[in-house]
Amino acid sequence: MTRDLISKATRNDFRELLVGYTLREIEMTFDVGGLTPRADYQPTVGGQRRGSVEAYYANIDFSAIADVKKLLAVYEEIVENLRVAAERSPSDNHTITINALLRRMERDGFHYENGRFVTTVLSATGVVHAPSLVQLTEESIQEHIEKARQKIASQDSAGAIANAYTLVEEFLKQVLRRTGTPFNENEGDIRALYKLVAGPLNLAPKGESLESYLKTILEGLQRQIGGLFEVANKASDRHARRYNPAPHHARLAVNVAFTLCEFLLESYEYQQKREERRAS
Repeated sequence: MTRDLISKATRNDFRELLVGYTLREIEMTFDVGGLTPRADYQPTVGGQRRGSVEAYYANIDFSAIADVKKLLAVYEEIVENLRVAAERSPSDNHTITINALLRRMERDGFHYENGRFVTTVLSATGVVHAPSLVQLTEESIQEHIEKARQKIASQDSAGAIANAYTLVEEFLKQVLRRTGTPFNENEGDIRALYKLVAGPLNLAPKGESLESYLKTILEGLQRQIGGLFEVANKASDRHARRYNPAPHHARLAVNVAFTLCEFLLESYEYQQKREERRAS
């Protein structure tokens, strides 16, 4: 089964940036990739420039390698324009915007190298097997948590929070893949992903087989998931930041991610052993 190679969330982030362009600049930018708008497209979003971008998107098959390569050329042009603007007029806003876009692309499996987006997720058949850098092991958790802590040490609190969020998101998706639970690969909301994971790992607070004190802890776990989602949306590089997080806030987010992944790993391993005992 194929899926969009570039997620809707990523496309929306680039679209919102293009809203700051003139209509002619939008046309020239998509010309870089040889893309044309759908003539009969009726915009479902507000704003002429936003609708213009959506008209181009409407003419793209996001599961087709050929179309995605054209769109990558457009996105490369956008990032390059931002870099040029940052060099001419150094600004934290330019850096924040670039980092946010690159992180979005990385979550879709694309890495920015020497002005180009490169990936290993595209196969010759067009089927996507999105590789995950996060594995269901203690070592993998420690590795990613250490990277987040290094960002805190280098005064990049927003980046640390983004790393923590991505770790939890990818970890949840790995559990869903391993347990054979259907889910949307493009889903980036860890609250929705956790609800799906709760079933196969028997973590639903309303489970009849759970003691009352365990239900209380699991309810707290759900709130931690929700809290990490909120702080990542408002104070990380995932989106335009509403405030700059302090180092101790970033440290809290990273520690929450560590605790969540540790617990999920142990819960997954417990359920696996339980199934093995039943089968024997």
